[in-house]
Amino acid sequence: MRAKLAASVLLGSGLLFPIAAMADEEVDFIAPTKVERTQLNTSDTPIDFSKVEISTLTPADRFVNATTPLVVSLGLGSLALVAYTLIQGARELDGE
Repeated sequence: MRAKLAASVLLGSGLLFPIAAMADEEVDFIAPTKVERTQLNTSDTPIDFSKVEISTLTPADRFVNATTPLVVSLGLGSLALVAYTLIQGARELDGE
């Protein structure tokens, strides 16, 4: 009896989450503010444009470019481990 009640509560709550996500929510807007010139972080040193890098890559693109070799190598390692396990299992069955 308790198991049925617990299962129905869990299933019922799972069905209510999408309904709760569709509910209208109030959005608070923050009005624009005026900033005084003294509040800005300005410096008297000029910008060194030789250190400026102009690129069309976003930080997400750079992250993907940096992590792609790792993801590919982990995927290939996983596939190699699966193949090794299947081959060893087949050898053990043939030996018995």
